[in-house]
Amino acid sequence: MAYVENDLDIYYAVGNANTQRQENELAAIMKKRNSAGWKLISTSIAIVDTKNQFSNLYLFWEKNY
Repeated sequence: MAYVENDLDIYYAVGNANTQRQENELAAIMKKRNSAGWKLISTSIAIVDTKNQFSNLYLFWEKNY
C-alpha cells in the first residue's frame, strides 16, 4: 500500500516587488524539496496586510513512499 505525505512551506514575502533575493530564496526552497523527492502540487497567495502590501506564499508539497 502506498503512503502519501503532505507538507507546507510558508514563504513570507514583503511588498509586491519581485526581487532577486526573493527569486533566489524560492529557487533554493524548490531545489531542496525536489532533490528530496517532493512534488509541488499547489500554491496559494494570501494578502495579509493591504496597507503595506505584505503577502504570504504557500507552497503545498506531496511525497509518495
